[in-house]
Amino acid sequence: MTHAPSPGACTRIARLAVNVHDIGRAAAFYGQALGFKPLGAPRPATPERAALLGGPYETLMMALGDTRLELSRFLAPSTPYPADSRANDLWFQHFAITCHDIEALARRVVSLGGQPITRSGPQQLPPASGSVTAYKFRDPDGHPLELLVPAHTPPGDPAHPPDSRPAHTVAIDHTALSVGDGRRAGVFYEKALGLTPGAEQTNTGPKQEHLDDLPEVQVRVATLFTALPGPHLELLGYERPRGRRQALAATDIAATRIVFETTDLAALERRLTAHRHAPTRQVADAALGQDTDGHWLLIERVL
Repeated sequence: MTHAPSPGACTRIARLAVNVHDIGRAAAFYGQALGFKPLGAPRPATPERAALLGGPYETLMMALGDTRLELSRFLAPSTPYPADSRANDLWFQHFAITCHDIEALARRVVSLGGQPITRSGPQQLPPASGSVTAYKFRDPDGHPLELLVPAHTPPGDPAHPPDSRPAHTVAIDHTALSVGDGRRAGVFYEKALGLTPGAEQTNTGPKQEHLDDLPEVQVRVATLFTALPGPHLELLGYERPRGRRQALAATDIAATRIVFETTDLAALERRLTAHRHAPTRQVADAALGQDTDGHWLLIERVL
């Protein structure tokens, strides 16, 4: 099921792009631990993309099912992922991968270099928190990821993704961002980028504390969807404990980019400007900007 996008809206999340220190090491981890397949070999970015992102870099595209991950290594040294980062910090962004045997996969990613975030193995959250089973960890560069066994939601339920992907598909399900003000962030993604809001819930209790490795956690989770099938977006508003803020350059290791697509880049640029988030840099077919909390967004024009 799809819905018609508004003029200048982002139509889908095309991929997630993560900055890494070593493409070979990162590709081996994502391939061996999680089943991603490389689409070709690493290649230099075009001069236009290098100018857009702030410096020359090499890139490798990888696939998991019908979803995509881009690994980027900048030629100039990149600032490492903050060593003491926590799930409530406002630079935190993970992406979630659906799986079948989460216990076995959690053991596999740790044996191949993943660093656990979640305490005591995968956690099944209670019905009030969505009934999913989840496990969070970090890749060798420090990027947080999540393994996910989704709960069944029937069509028509606000939490049911508006796409046609079979429930058993292994793929990137969503990307989740820690935000300082969930309402403000939601307005930005709905009004400036044209996403459609879905379900909202508050997650709390021992299972969530184990999942995030945070004490007395209470987090407001809001989902948003693009018009076309693909990964969706989740906003994580930690009401307690409150997280820290830190500005990231686009070349920093922690500066994961959501890569959106739009059919009308000029109209989308006007929408962003109207919401006081004009693109940081632009080229003919793409624009780079940040959301209300500093998370980086790359928006590409498609015909």
